[in-house]
Amino acid sequence: MAKDLNSIFKKYLAALGKNEAGAVELTKNLRGWIVENGEVVKEKLESQIDETASRMGFVKSSDLDVLMTRIADLESRLPKSAKVSKKKNEEKKGKK
Repeated sequence: MAKDLNSIFKKYLAALGKNEAGAVELTKNLRGWIVENGEVVKEKLESQIDETASRMGFVKSSDLDVLMTRIADLESRLPKSAKVSKKKNEEKKGKK
């Protein structure tokens, strides 16, 4: 990545002195390179953060939201008697 940037600079700095169009072209190309490679760097950083957080035992909030939705769906399928006994168990745990 850095070598690409160096070659771009060398090429266009040599042409920069020739005319104003070269400066405009240099600016345009540099901007395109920064945007393109900025996304690559951003993706690599996000990937590294995700891997590190996973190794440390953290979960993404999006994964937690999916899990909570799944739990709510499963709980909604329980018969009423199971829901009542679940609430009683939770109340007993809370008193201890």
